[in-house]
Amino acid sequence: MVSKKIKQFLFHLKLFLVKKRNPNIEIGNGAKIDFATKIFSCGNKITIGEKVYLRSNPNFYQAGMPFPTTLLTDVKGAVIKIGNNSRINGVYIHAQKEISIGENCVIASGVNIIDTNGHILNSLDRTVGRDTPSEIIIGDNVWIGLNAVILKGVKIGNNSVVSAGSVVKGSFPDNSLIMGNPAQLIKILDITDENSYTI
Repeated sequence: MVSKKIKQFLFHLKLFLVKKRNPNIEIGNGAKIDFATKIFSCGNKITIGEKVYLRSNPNFYQAGMPFPTTLLTDVKGAVIKIGNNSRINGVYIHAQKEISIGENCVIASGVNIIDTNGHILNSLDRTVGRDTPSEIIIGDNVWIGLNAVILKGVKIGNNSVVSAGSVVKGSFPDNSLIMGNPAQLIKILDITDENSYTI
C-alpha cells in the first residue's frame, strides 16, 4: 500500500510535470492529478479548477477503471475547462472546440466526452473528411455514471444525473434524470429530497 507521503509526493511531481510540459494549463489550488493521468494540450488552454481531482488510480475505486483520465485538445483554439471541486475518475475528454464541466461534478470511470464525431455523416469514403465540432457544456453539480458517452453539442443543466451506459445527445434542463440509448429525460429531480428517486 502506498503511504500518504508518497501519494502527496506523486501529486506534486505530476503537477510540476504537467505545468512544465503544458505552459498554457491553469491548475487551481488544491487540485490533485494522479500520476497516470494523461494531459495533451497541444498549445491550447486547459483550465483545472481548485480542489479538482483527476483520478487515474483504480485502487479503492468502487468499479472498474478501463483507462486513466485523459484530457486532449488537438486542434488550435480548443479548450477544456473543469470547475472547482469536481472529481473526474478515469474519464476520456477530447475537445476540438470546447468542453466545459461545472463545479462539484462527479464523473465515473469509462465515460467518454467528445465534442466531435470524428468523421462526416454522408461520405462515399469513410477514410476522408472530418466533421465540425460543437461545444459541450456540463453544468454544476452533475453526476455522470459509468461508461456514459457524451456527444458533441450536448448541454446538461445543473444538478442533473446521467445514468450508467447512457449515450447522450441534445440539451437537458436543470435537475434532469437522463437515461438510455439514445438518452432521454426520464424525470425532473427534486434535489431537496434525497430519497425521491433511486436509479
